[in-house]
Amino acid sequence: MEERKIGTAKFIFLFIILFIIGIVLWSRFISTKGIKVNEVPLFNQNIPLDMDGLKIVHFSDLLYGRTVNKKDVTTLVKKINNLKPDIVIFTGDLIDKDTVIKESLTSFLTEELKKIDAKVAKYAIWGDYDYNTTDYEILLKNAEFKVLKNSSDLIYYNAATPIYIAGLDSSLKGNFDPNTTFVNLEEDSYKDLYKIALIHEPDNFDKIKEQTIDLVLSGHSLLGQIRLPFIGAFKGKNGSLKYIDDHYTNNLTNMYVNGGLGTTNYSFRFFNKPTINFYRLYAKEV
Repeated sequence: MEERKIGTAKFIFLFIILFIIGIVLWSRFISTKGIKVNEVPLFNQNIPLDMDGLKIVHFSDLLYGRTVNKKDVTTLVKKINNLKPDIVIFTGDLIDKDTVIKESLTSFLTEELKKIDAKVAKYAIWGDYDYNTTDYEILLKNAEFKVLKNSSDLIYYNAATPIYIAGLDSSLKGNFDPNTTFVNLEEDSYKDLYKIALIHEPDNFDKIKEQTIDLVLSGHSLLGQIRLPFIGAFKGKNGSLKYIDDHYTNNLTNMYVNGGLGTTNYSFRFFNKPTINFYRLYAKEV
C-alpha cells in the first residue's frame, strides 16, 4: 500500500513537471507565432457618407528581434495587404530594446514596411523604444509612412469633408504635448469632423479624453503579454497600468489598445496571440 502511494505521488509530480514544461514551451514557441485579426465595426454620424466602409488596419509593437523575425515581418505585410486597407496605422515600438540594430536590419524593415499597400495613407507615431533606434523617423518615411509627432493631418478620400487624425509623442521618452497637437480643434471648421488620435501609451487617455475625439488608438501594453483565463492581464507596465485591456469608452470616445506583435523583457505570450486590429468605419449603423 505504501509503495502504491509513493508511485502515485511520483506520477502526479511527473505530470505537474511535464505540464509546466508544456505550458512554457507553448507560451514561447506557439503563442508568440501567427497573427490574429481583430475586426471592429465603428459607427459614427461624423464619418463622411463618401467614406462609409473605410478600412483601417492598426498594428503596434512589432518589437523586432526577440520573438519576431524576418519571416514574421513578411507574414505581417501579406496579412495586412490581404485586408486591402485604405489606411494603415502603426502606434510605435518597432524594434525591441535588446536588439542590436544594424544597417542590414533597418534596410530590411524599410523595404518590407514599404510593401504595405494602403489606398489612402500610412501613419506612424513614436513609441518609447523607438528612441533607441537611430533614424527611426527616416526609416518610416522611407517606408512611405507619414510620421505624426504632436501633429495632425486631414484625410481626404472621395469626400469633400475630411477625417481628422492626430499623433502624439511618447510620454515615457519623448515630449507628449496635447496642447500643441490639438490646437486646431479650437477652430469651428473642425467641430463636426470625425477625429482619430494616436497615442503610444494607453494611460495617456486620461490626458486627452476631454478633447472631442471619436477614436483613440494605442499600443504599448501588449495587453499584459501574459493573460490568465477569467482574470486578464497578469501585470501592467509603466504607461499601461490603468488601461491594459483592449477597449475602453469615455462618453462618446472609444479607445482601442492593440495587443501588439512581439514580446519584450521575456519571450512569452500566454492566452494573448499577436494581433492586428481591423476597423471598418460606417456613417450609420445598419
